[in-house]
Amino acid sequence: MYKIKRLYVAFLQFKGAFINYPYRKFNFVEILLFWINERLTRSQFLILSGILVGLTAGLAGVLLKIIVHHIQLFINNEIPFEERLFIYAIFPLVGITLTALVVKYFFKGDEDKELSFVLKDISQNQSKIKSNKMYSQIVQSGITVGFGGSVGLETPIAVTGSAIGSNYAQRYRLDFKERTLLLASGAAAGIAAAFNAPIAGIMFAFEILLTGLVFTDFIPLVIAAICGSLLSTIILNEDVLFNLRAREAFNYLNIFYYIVLGVLTGFYARYFLMVGQKVHHFFERFKKRILLKALVGGGLLSLLCVAFPPLFGEGYLNIKILHQGNVDQLIHESLFRNLGNSQLIILIFLALATLLKAFATSITLSSGGNGGNFAPSLVAGGLLGYVFGLSLEMLGVQDVPTTNLMLVGMAGVLSGALYAPLTAIFLIAETSGGYDLFIPLMTVSVIAYVINRFFSPINPAFNKLAEEGKIFTTRQDQNILSQIPLKKCINPASLVLSTKESMDEVMQKFRNSDQNSMAVIDSNNQFLGILNREHLRPYLLGKKSTSETSVGKLAIKPSFIINPSDSVMKVTKMFDEADVWQLPLLDENKQFLGFISRSKILTNYRALLRDYSE
Repeated sequence: MYKIKRLYVAFLQFKGAFINYPYRKFNFVEILLFWINERLTRSQFLILSGILVGLTAGLAGVLLKIIVHHIQLFINNEIPFEERLFIYAIFPLVGITLTALVVKYFFKGDEDKELSFVLKDISQNQSKIKSNKMYSQIVQSGITVGFGGSVGLETPIAVTGSAIGSNYAQRYRLDFKERTLLLASGAAAGIAAAFNAPIAGIMFAFEILLTGLVFTDFIPLVIAAICGSLLSTIILNEDVLFNLRAREAFNYLNIFYYIVLGVLTGFYARYFLMVGQKVHHFFERFKKRILLKALVGGGLLSLLCVAFPPLFGEGYLNIKILHQGNVDQLIHESLFRNLGNSQLIILIFLALATLLKAFATSITLSSGGNGGNFAPSLVAGGLLGYVFGLSLEMLGVQDVPTTNLMLVGMAGVLSGALYAPLTAIFLIAETSGGYDLFIPLMTVSVIAYVINRFFSPINPAFNKLAEEGKIFTTRQDQNILSQIPLKKCINPASLVLSTKESMDEVMQKFRNSDQNSMAVIDSNNQFLGILNREHLRPYLLGKKSTSETSVGKLAIKPSFIINPSDSVMKVTKMFDEADVWQLPLLDENKQFLGFISRSKILTNYRALLRDYSE
């Protein structure tokens, strides 16, 4: 009888947990998780969530890697070279065009595909990412890269993982911090699965997604990365994973070469980023002509791939070919094959391929393809490292560690292009087993990072959003201000005067109010200016006659006028410059909406600061 009673109580608890979440239709697993959530502590449920999000995001990443790998493996191994040239000439054009059409007709023109929109969702949308991002990036990037787009899958995998984590957290009614943590956990799991590198996945989450945020509980993030990496180990084989195990032992006498390589990768990363901005600006002219943009970009990319086959697809296979010492294979499959395979020809060919990789990647992304800079920066860094090593050999330098230079060059360009030195260091260390290369990896990555920070403190891809206060940065005060909605800073006691009112009525309003400023509007409700108690003091004290003036004549223009689209961070700067406590908020028709109060901003700031510290 006692057991039956306990079962009945458990059933009521289970049912109660379900009723407490009137969201929409649930399946059995979701109902079970709601019930578990009711019975576990916050930390316990977050650990369980980290496992589930990590497995799901990792599986999505593994699936995408397998599909694209087998497409490109078929192209490279099963199709003769003569026919392969035709593929290089057609596939990139088809891939970009098809991706653009899929975005337009299947995903309603939703072109958000880079990490910047994830960062914006964290800052502006409380870490709430659209549910279609859980699969749209896989479809779009699979088409783009599978057909030879010169981009990587890691960014789409990270975005997919972020969307999975965010939507899971939304489903189970978790708060902002928990949503953000699981969002980052999904991204970390995706990166960990793509490279079988859990530490790199964790570093990626901290350096890119969680900038400016403070977390005391990051165990779910670690667990998610482990789950993603574990799935990668179980499902993917060595051919799919990017593993470069063979390398030379580190010799401290070669440290000068690594310092020079750090400088080279730093400036190349800057070049890579600037080319991306220039190409993006070029394709902006086709913004409303999606098909034409895709055809132009696809055509240009196809030409580049015909002339330089290493630009086709992700490019990891080409790095493996160089790593195995089969550089002649790359020359043989290009238009350079008739020029011979001397070291000079190889050097020129690879140097041009390295420089053009930046254009191929930017064209793919800007013309309608879907992917990211993760793989291109790694591949370009590997090519640059090999070119540098080959140049040293041609100059007669003995015992050049070319393989090491390739590996470390990959870390350098990734560090400089993504502003993520720790991610770069641990990624190469994990994928190559090169923990003994930590000294050159740190040297090159830090030099490349510092060079790019010298030119721009923030990644140029995020710079505009950072200036507008739409993403978090390392400046904690700005991050908090960016989360305050402008409408929450309106003074509820804002008062309005009309030019129709007599001065006696105005004087009476000021005497009955504790406000120091009032807005003045004309007969058409258009804002004219403000009237301060200070300006009215002579009239309030009877030193001047009110019969000689009017409200319209006394109204003065404020130092600044605030628009609804202005950020609180921008408004704060206005207050600092004007040294006032209230400024008017007007809509696009110059209708007065209320006074933005400096004290309200400070009150909201203190409240958020208190939440952050808890």
